[in-house]
Amino acid sequence: MLNYAPAYDRDADGMVYISQPDHEDYCDQDWDTTTISTASTTQTTSTITSDEINDYFREAHGRTFAHDENLPMTYPIDDIEIHRHQMQHIFLKALVHGNYIGPVRRVLQPRSDGSRPRILDVRTCSGDWAQEMAMEFPHCDIVSVDIAPTTVHTPSPNILFEVYDLYAGIAEPDESFDYVSCRHIQLHVKDYERLIFDLHRVLKPEGLITICEVENYVFEADEPPYNNICHRTAPNVARGVETIRSAVQNQGVDIDCIYELETWLQPKSYFWTRTADKYSIPLAQLERASQGFCDIQKQVVLLPIGTWHPDPAVQRAGEIVARTFSLAWRQTDAAMVEAGISKEQAEEICTNAIAEMTRMDLPLLGKYIMVYATRI
Repeated sequence: MLNYAPAYDRDADGMVYISQPDHEDYCDQDWDTTTISTASTTQTTSTITSDEINDYFREAHGRTFAHDENLPMTYPIDDIEIHRHQMQHIFLKALVHGNYIGPVRRVLQPRSDGSRPRILDVRTCSGDWAQEMAMEFPHCDIVSVDIAPTTVHTPSPNILFEVYDLYAGIAEPDESFDYVSCRHIQLHVKDYERLIFDLHRVLKPEGLITICEVENYVFEADEPPYNNICHRTAPNVARGVETIRSAVQNQGVDIDCIYELETWLQPKSYFWTRTADKYSIPLAQLERASQGFCDIQKQVVLLPIGTWHPDPAVQRAGEIVARTFSLAWRQTDAAMVEAGISKEQAEEICTNAIAEMTRMDLPLLGKYIMVYATRI
């Protein structure tokens, strides 16, 4: 967990709390990925002034979460979570073959008039994606937003890191971004549909949006399209997934909305009117938003879990996926306790799932759903 050590900060002219890694909270196994990406596993510290710490964090069931009780308690905010996101970034970049899909290069190409294309990154997570995009597109400006300060970031002249309540909307002007990347946010907000609606608002006409989420199931690696839940090969994983899905849904999270994205984004789809009615969005904004998106494309990337695949490159990726998913299991106990499950039972569910996940020889798959579209 994040440990905050008090210290006097001359620049702040007062006490600050320095977040320090608690290495004992890491898994007992060797989670070192320095042979894959030393840049992605650098340990860092961050500072928060003493009068600010309670504005950002709260304790629940022995874990640290974002302070705002309107946000669901899914994954805690600690060093393990940052490490998990770093590892997730590594395997997704390897399996997707880059940091993005769709016509990103065309949308972000340098402008003859010298203006700088703008990128919105929701959520920041470990910050690796924003940092790499800033290096690949130095002529662009990036705004990277998260729900809480999770780690210190290396300063970059073309990245602005922000923290605020995403459920209240994106704090940016209308039609101000050329490219919006919305990733790994579904489990962290209760008003996902409101967020998607607002992303349309801040995107410029002909701007590009990508929405990406890891699917919340684990599948048998049997035969395409690999839609069989892993009840036969990894029954403890399958039961555990159902338990955590139920726990998250009990907090008001629409965990299946990723399956509706292609329909939602269509021009004049029911999504625009329903969302505007639900959140009392002004008619003028509804009329603009209901124009929707065009060129809507969906790509599902298979995530091998373990080293069962015959291809050595896929084996290496699969090992990282298995370790990353095992870290995720270690982070879900508080969400289950919040749903009324005893801490002992939650720990048993996680331990049994991790035991199957880390066998490495079980043919299992995850899925990464990626949708991109152009605003009309």
